[in-house]
Amino acid sequence: RFRAIFLTSTTTIVGLMPILLETSLQAQILIPLVASLSFGLLSASVIVLFVLPAIYAILDDLGVSTLSEEVE
Repeated sequence: RFRAIFLTSTTTIVGLMPILLETSLQAQILIPLVASLSFGLLSASVIVLFVLPAIYAILDDLGVSTLSEEVE
């Protein structure tokens, strides 16, 4: 799942970069939208790929998680 999430997020962010870096007057309306979309996707990807699994690992170490009970 890491590779799929990483690749789709990366290609979307890289695909939005030309609009984000555009200096023409017509693109000035789209730049705030593209910036919020890019940085929101980047932060959501970091949370899903790194923070959430870390929280699950911490909860499992503390014995609070119900994941290990379902497997046994």
